[in-house]
Amino acid sequence: MEIFKFNEFKPFKEIIKTSRPIIRKVLDKHFTETIHDETRKIDEIRFFLNIFKFVTKKWNVEILYELEIHNGLTFNDITRHLEKISSRSLSDCLKQLQKLGLISRTVQDTHPPSVLYDLSNKGKGFVELSLILIYYLARKSEEG
Repeated sequence: MEIFKFNEFKPFKEIIKTSRPIIRKVLDKHFTETIHDETRKIDEIRFFLNIFKFVTKKWNVEILYELEIHNGLTFNDITRHLEKISSRSLSDCLKQLQKLGLISRTVQDTHPPSVLYDLSNKGKGFVELSLILIYYLARKSEEG
């Protein structure tokens, strides 16, 4: 993909290279030290499925991306950026993202009052870590 030709993405290669063995070690330790009976397997699968459902739920990633680009938007601003989103869907998504701690909601002292949505530190971390994952998945394999 053309975006990965920017020099700023080159450090991702090193991050991925150094983090994979660490993650593998953590996973191996988890699977050898934790008894994975049927209940444990079901709980872990549900956990991963819930995360996957969140990431793939329509509009969640788009909202986080818009908030990353614009550093804070009102409800109407988000609606304009995501032209096909309904007010109800946007409202539901914003509530969920706020409940998960990925965005903050600040009531502005204006007349009439307005609400500003922005990424929380957790939301910024989600976007940053997602970018590494996206880079990893989108790159052509150099290993063969």
